[in-house]
Parts: sequence; C-alpha cells; structure tokens
Amino acid sequence: MLKLTVAAFAVALMAPALAHAGTVRGTVVAKQAKRHVLVIATYHRDVESARVSPRQLRKVQLGARVAIVGKRLADGSLEATRMRRLGQAKRARLSAVVIKARARRLLLAGGGSAFSIRLNRGTRLLASSASVRPGEKVTAEVEFSDGRTVGLDVQSNGNAALIDFSGVVTAIDTASFTVSSDGISTVVQLPAGVVLPSVVQVGSEVEVVAAISGSTLTLATIKLDDESSQDNGGSSVNDQGQVEAEGFVTALDSGSITIQPGDNASPVTFAIPTGFVLPSGLIVGSVVDARGDMVNGVLTLTEIEIQNEGGDQAEIEAEGPVTALGPSSITIQASDGEGDGGSPVTFAIPDGFTLPVGLAVGSTVDAKGTMLNGVATLTEIEIQNDGGS
Repeated sequence: MLKLTVAAFAVALMAPALAHAGTVRGTVVAKQAKRHVLVIATYHRDVESARVSPRQLRKVQLGARVAIVGKRLADGSLEATRMRRLGQAKRARLSAVVIKARARRLLLAGGGSAFSIRLNRGTRLLASSASVRPGEKVTAEVEFSDGRTVGLDVQSNGNAALIDFSGVVTAIDTASFTVSSDGISTVVQLPAGVVLPSVVQVGSEVEVVAAISGSTLTLATIKLDDESSQDNGGSSVNDQGQVEAEGFVTALDSGSITIQPGDNASPVTFAIPTGFVLPSGLIVGSVVDARGDMVNGVLTLTEIEIQNEGGDQAEIEAEGPVTALGPSSITIQASDGEGDGGSPVTFAIPDGFTLPVGLAVGSTVDAKGTMLNGVATLTEIEIQNDGGS
C-alpha cells in the first residue's frame, strides 16, 4: 500500500494541521444521506458542510436551526462532535455559486457541497435566462415547504472564478469526466496532460474544485469524498474565493509548487509569482497549507505556511512488490489498497544500510523511510510472507 500519500504520512504530520476546532450556527437547507452531510446556511449567509452521524442526519429536518461543534477538516467541512437543536425556521438566506440552471431547479455549490433549490413561478424566470450560467454568484431567500427547499427570491451577485462541489462520477473519458449532483449532470474538463487518480472511478463520491471560464469547468483538483478519506488533507474554495490546499509538497522549482492534498486526491499545482518569497525550510516533503487565486487562468500562489513546525521529516511507507533494486536505490510498486496498481516509490539506500537476506526484484515488502534533503531515504524494510503479514 502506498503510504507516501496515505495513512502513515497523513496521520503523522497532517493530524495536527487538521485539528482545528470549529463551530457552525445556522439553518439546514439540504441533507445528503450518502455523504452524511448537513448543508447549512449560516447567519452570515455563507454555506457550510457539516459531517454528522447517521442518527444526527435522520433527526434533523430541513429548516432546523442548529449549532454544531466539531473539527475543521482540511477540505473545509466540519466534522461534528456535538449538535444542538435551536429551533425551526420557515425561511433562510444564503449565498452560493450556480453549477447548473434548470427550468424548475438551480443546482448550487457552497461549502464543498452541491445542492438544489426548487424554483417558484417567479424565480423560474431567472433560471430560464441566458445570463444564468456556471460560476454566477447568487444570493437566495428560500423557504421550507413539504420537505423541499424552495427559492423565493434569487439575485445575481457577480461571478466566481472557482467552484467547489460534490457529487458522484457517472462517466470518465480521456478529456473530461461527468459528476451527477441531485440528479443533475455536470461535465468537468481535464487540463492537458492531467489524468484522474486511479482511485476515482465511475460511481465514486467525489469533491471537485474547478476553474470556471464562461460555461466551461476545468479541473483544479479532485478527491474522494467518503468516510475513509476525511483525515488525509484536502482542498477547497474558501470564503475569499481562493483555492486552499493542505498537504505535502511533491515538487518544487522556481516557477511552481505541487501539493498532494491527501491519499485520495489529485495534486494541486500553484504557479509561484515573481517576487514571492517562500518560507525558510520549505522542501519536497514539507507539509503545508497553501492558498492561491486564479490569475489570467492560472492558479497562482498567494500564501503558504509550513505545518510541520521544527522541521520534522515525514515517515513514508510503501507496501508492494519490488520492481527495481540497485546498490543505491530500491523501487516498490505500491498497491492502492484495493488490489490495483498504485504509484511506484523509489527510496535511496543510505550507506551502511543492511538489506534483508533474500530481497530481490519481485519480493513483496513493507518499506519505510524519511524525506532527507528532498529525497525519500530508506530506514526500514521487511519482506512479507505469502499471507502478507
């Protein structure tokens, strides 16, 4: 199992960065059973996603006013530890970004979630207007009627350059993929040379960050959105409309930096603008929290902070068959945990390190290492028996 981008690395270094306490107060405007998510319009009209237990999800109705305390995850959502019911609202106001407009529904993005509001006769005129397109920011007044969220008044409020939403992958090809949210499909284009992570398949629940140009959405990053992938970093669009990525640096040069935001996510590459000063000690392997804006169609770094204070180096772990072995390096074809091929990991073998007897190309191993001067360096390796134990 490849753990350079998964559990051991994420738990060891990213847990401290993820342990941000948070509180959300507002009105429930949508419920997403598969994700165990409550979509909440806060008192400031922002939209937040709160990950709750199945029991909490069942007990809460649309329009419920709630106060939720929990841990703020790297993808921007709140993992609830306590929830208190404050009452029931008939109406709420929210700000969100349009993903798709239909005759009777608007599919909106907010807080990393995609949710739809029904349109009454008056607001249907907005949805039928050619001016309503992906990326339009709207402020909506909604009411809760017969288990539905209905838009009473929807006003345009400018355009967003980035959008962050959830859904189920329904189609994948070499140039794009399709995500279905609330029964509405959205096509997201892949940038040239970019392929989806192998863990993303048709049927996967995902969270997508995409850049918007006209009516075209182009992928910035994608991650699995399930219970097994919440503590491994993430990316999101924050309140300032910036992409925020929390993860570890996989590539760094004078013009760009690439960050891997968790084991089930695609990497995020930021251009480094001229004159931008990177933090001292930043190297490949550093765990960071980075933010960036779209500038002339390019995701451009505006802020970056190293999370692993003190310069501690991360533990890297890879499990799988050895595909190459030399006097100074070893390459392991890591499994993705589902029996499929993952990514190869190459460790430098330090001087004086003793390899186990019988190690050869084809051996299945569990190897560990650390990042030293930007190089994955072997610290421990064990040959696995036939049972994998």
